[in-house]
Amino acid sequence: MTVVSACNNDDAVTPGPTIYFSSSGEYEIAPTDTLVLQPIITYDRNSTYAWLVDNKVVSDELNLEFVPDGMREYDLTFMISNANGADTFNVHVSVVKNIEFDTFDNFTVPSKSTLYMQTDTVPTDYFVAGDVYFPTQINADTTMWGGMAFSNRTTTSSSLSTSAIGCAYTLNGTASKSYAAMSGYGNGAYALFTERTYSVKSVDITNDNFAYLVSKYGFTSADSSLVLPHFTTNDYVKLNIYGLNFDGSDGSSVTFDLVDCAYDNPAKYVRITDWATVDLTSLGQVFGLRFEIESSQPDFPPFFCIDNLKLQD
Repeated sequence: MTVVSACNNDDAVTPGPTIYFSSSGEYEIAPTDTLVLQPIITYDRNSTYAWLVDNKVVSDELNLEFVPDGMREYDLTFMISNANGADTFNVHVSVVKNIEFDTFDNFTVPSKSTLYMQTDTVPTDYFVAGDVYFPTQINADTTMWGGMAFSNRTTTSSSLSTSAIGCAYTLNGTASKSYAAMSGYGNGAYALFTERTYSVKSVDITNDNFAYLVSKYGFTSADSSLVLPHFTTNDYVKLNIYGLNFDGSDGSSVTFDLVDCAYDNPAKYVRITDWATVDLTSLGQVFGLRFEIESSQPDFPPFFCIDNLKLQD
């Protein structure tokens, strides 16, 4: 049960009542939660109350125990009136299934900082979170993966080495306790919904530490077989996110800029340096997601990180 607590002022005063809510009246809960809404009211004496959910009156009590009937957006209105005046406050409740990458059905999250590539026991393996599957594949020498790897690494590096791969780049110090380190190698990066379609509300995205540094400084492998130049004017890295149709084909897409150098002055180049929430509601009802890195530089490492995949009915 999620409880939002507040207080009530019973002092007799001349002014009309005024309503306040914690979190400015914006709440996000899981589908199994109950949200107890308790408005904070000044100048509340001999008042009458009304709660409306989606414009329908559901209660005349001061507090409301809200139980969602599905994973969607809810608009609630609280109204108060007495002899001295009236006030109205709009409350918004978002009910989502949030994949936070901190629990899995087939993998125990380690307490120590690590990048974990799921053991490749079959041609395509998965990280499983309920009815959401994240495919993963590992190359022959187990040094690189395609799809998802688990990560809870939070210490970013300024040293351009492969040890920086699989770490979310968060220059401003905003840490997530666990997330998905995604790679476009192998069969690509996906989130697959195995039992039903979902409307994807949003996902949090940031640069991979190694990819960020490559765009800034370039990279040459130890044997010089791979040479990646640093980015100059008009270079870019985009993350294209496709909603999947029933047959697995790509549907609508949303594009997010990870690196944008569309300026003459390198000081104005834009690189994502913290988690950003990307709205995916325009994809509609989908059977999954496909993530694709697009870059102006051939062979750019297709790494990025995601967290808080929020799903609705």
